[in-house]
Amino acid sequence: MSAALIPLTIAPFAAGSYNPIMDAVLCAGIIIHSHIGFQSIIIDYVPDKRLPKIRAMFWWGLRLATLVVAIGFFEFETNDVGLTEAIKKIWTAKRKEESYVEPILRSVA
Repeated sequence: MSAALIPLTIAPFAAGSYNPIMDAVLCAGIIIHSHIGFQSIIIDYVPDKRLPKIRAMFWWGLRLATLVVAIGFFEFETNDVGLTEAIKKIWTAKRKEESYVEPILRSVA
């Protein structure tokens, strides 16, 4: 799954088109990748024999979190600019002339 995300993240920017289907596939890949990763953490670090109720709680928490993230991605895709367009806007955003840290650094130096 991790290897599949690499071309999925590059394809929309390389092709120059922002396709809702590509956004949906990318969002689904991110959700599946994250779910499998957190599932592995639960399997590795919450022992079933010693903590069965806590493990069940973590499983349901993971399912709930995955559902909430999926709903969030769906809302972002349907009611906003979409994932690849948002990433494009972040990457091409112009930097402000002066950040909040620069005057502090000048006064210290």
